[in-house]
Amino acid sequence: MGSQGGMCGFSRVLLKRCLRLSNILIFLGGLTLLGVGIWTIQDKSFSTELIRNSLYLNTARVMTAVGCLTALLAVFGFYSAQKEVKVLHLTYFVFISVLLLILAIGAVLAYVFREQVELTLEAEMIFDVRHYDPDQPDSPVTWAWHTTQSKLECCGLMTSQVNQSWEIWRYNPILHPQGEAIWSVPHSCCIPEVPCGIYSDNITNIYTKDCYVEVKEFVSQHSALLGAVAVSIVGIQVLGIISSLALFYSIV
Repeated sequence: MGSQGGMCGFSRVLLKRCLRLSNILIFLGGLTLLGVGIWTIQDKSFSTELIRNSLYLNTARVMTAVGCLTALLAVFGFYSAQKEVKVLHLTYFVFISVLLLILAIGAVLAYVFREQVELTLEAEMIFDVRHYDPDQPDSPVTWAWHTTQSKLECCGLMTSQVNQSWEIWRYNPILHPQGEAIWSVPHSCCIPEVPCGIYSDNITNIYTKDCYVEVKEFVSQHSALLGAVAVSIVGIQVLGIISSLALFYSIV
């Protein structure tokens, strides 16, 4: 009997250590998810007006909230690992299971968004080219185009109607009134601190990259990063769930 009790106590010590280690990793993962979510919301929101898909930022907001809750729950899990109280482990198990489910859904949504961008982004950007108004710099469309072109160092987008991406701006009725032969592009297309020449047959010293390609790659990479962090934390949470459940059943 004494030997069995000793083995049981030894295994419980191992389970406690495993749960503590799991929660340290979960805490670090939660902080990472929180940081990536805040970074995405603050620095990457400029492209959402052109994308016209709220799934991108909504997923980032959910991930940010879950990251914060995950870090807090990890602290509670670390505390519960110190205590042999079944109700603490049961509470931890329930909450971490809920967060795991939300994170798993969030990871799926992040990858689903990447597929949606492929289908809708070009049409939305072409639509916004026609509604760009340099006289209204605070309008969402104008602000989005200026910020996107400046940050990603691109100008316009390629379509079957143009030979250069910046030529798409000829279809903007304000930059090119009917009958106007002078080429013109938004000032955000111009390379900083370099004179941006506008001529009747050409434009010099402007960004030549395709904004459609740059935005698609930009949001796809960050969606993939968000999804990868979520999947990684889900894997760690599974270890925490197993450890907590095993410790729960080991407590008499």
